Amino acid sequence: MNFQYAVASIRRALCPGRQHPPESVVPAFLAASGIPVKPPRAILRAISGPLVCTSLAFICLAFICIDSAADSSPDTITSPLFSAAPVQPMASHVQLPGDASSATQTSTDRKIAVVPSLQDDTRSELPNDPRHDQQWSFYDPAYYRGASSLFAARAHNSGNFPVIVAVVDSGLMLSHEDLQVLPGYDFISDSQVANDGDGRDNDPSDPGDWVTEQEIATSPVSSGCTPTRSKWHGTAVSGIIGAISDNQKGIAGGAPSVSLVPVRVTGKCGGYIQDLVDGVRWAAGLAVAGSPLNEYPAKIINLSVGFPGACPATLQNAIDAAVDTGAAVVVAATNSAAILDTEPQSPASCENVTTVGAVLRDGSLAPYSAVGSNLSLLAPGGSVADGIITTQNGSETTPTAPSSYGFHFGTSMAAAHVSATYALLLSMDPSLTSGELATLVRRSVDNSRNTPGCPVGLCGAGRLNAKRAADLLVASSGLPADDATTDLLADEDVSVLSASSTPPATAQARQSAATSGIGRIDLFGSLPILAFLIALQRRGGRRKGKIAFQ
Repeated sequence: MNFQYAVASIRRALCPGRQHPPESVVPAFLAASGIPVKPPRAILRAISGPLVCTSLAFICLAFICIDSAADSSPDTITSPLFSAAPVQPMASHVQLPGDASSATQTSTDRKIAVVPSLQDDTRSELPNDPRHDQQWSFYDPAYYRGASSLFAARAHNSGNFPVIVAVVDSGLMLSHEDLQVLPGYDFISDSQVANDGDGRDNDPSDPGDWVTEQEIATSPVSSGCTPTRSKWHGTAVSGIIGAISDNQKGIAGGAPSVSLVPVRVTGKCGGYIQDLVDGVRWAAGLAVAGSPLNEYPAKIINLSVGFPGACPATLQNAIDAAVDTGAAVVVAATNSAAILDTEPQSPASCENVTTVGAVLRDGSLAPYSAVGSNLSLLAPGGSVADGIITTQNGSETTPTAPSSYGFHFGTSMAAAHVSATYALLLSMDPSLTSGELATLVRRSVDNSRNTPGCPVGLCGAGRLNAKRAADLLVASSGLPADDATTDLLADEDVSVLSASSTPPATAQARQSAATSGIGRIDLFGSLPILAFLIALQRRGGRRKGKIAFQ
């Protein structure tokens, strides 16, 4: 990743009065509102509290000193945050063992405190999965403001109809104890990127995407990358969407009756746009030359990947064709901290997609999340301190047998929450179209006016509230309702903000990302917990024009 850009991003949030391009989202919001900008520490206190303020101020001070001593050249601040190369994984830092292999939590297993009354909440049906109490992002916003209320949404008669979700990503751990997987496909055309000894085939398993110093020095594919452990990104995204519920193992997925179709398009140092295009088409059941037809066309296609620049025509055509089959395409806004109107990222800037930004556990806009007038909504993305627990593999290189769990954060995780909500609604009513799904979810949000840090008109409809979406579907379709179904139309917080056609003037000052070598894509992906701090200590080379995990 780009060390200087990461430092600048922290610095811009702490020091809005100084010129550190690109400008901070928070100062832009305050400026647009005509509210005097508070001192940096006051802003942080308002958003995250004194402890976070003090901690970030210390980190900022330390790394500003390092940055100044290392390189003060402004041309080093060119790439979106975390887009230069895949971020470092958490691996041993927050690795959690699979429940089948360990009956107790390890010392690194972080327990999220649960409000006692949640256990008696008659609106929710909490699963018997042993780590559900660590899934803060599935609880009610009354307890964690940035949560999605997915557990409460499951109290409806969801699960009656099976739903297929395609995860177009890095592949899956096919043997994971908590994932139900249908046959998929590996669309990586370059064997070195694939890291499995061959090109395209019917094996979508994730062999790991670690990169060594030696590979960087000798391999054209890895040249310019940063040394990294394997991230198991597709497995992490898949767990949020469809981890098996009520199996007394691990976590619960957001949608109880999901089957996952893994479509592998990224490997070492990212992937190629054409592979992504073919993966999207295949996921929807469309023909791709040289590949068999997908026997399990997806109703929802999750794209937690991204690359700088406007949406290529080939990718837009693939998305349009997928939507024409009846599929809904959900994409991550990217972790670029960009305003998409002036710094487009793809597929976040494509049409016919649900573009998802991220919020923190406290309900404020995540500082890494891109925003823009085309953003659809926000969903839980988490942070270094409050990651999203999900499925993964514990190895730093090649996959190991035991299933495991860990904490991730990023707009990849936010997109997965929306895909899970779409799947849950489809399990209630399989006749819903992609447009109807988007309308249900947008009409049931917690309004973005109540989301601290959101620039006016650039955060979509608001924060995801899956329970409200399910309630609204029941109210509008005559489906059986549970006792807690409420009249959403009477709730003033359900109204949808109309997106401004023009971003704030301050957005024009945000520096555009430098790109080259168009045709490669970087996986901005999930930002594994603690990876942020690890990556800050490395001055990795830049990978331009690549797809990255969000």
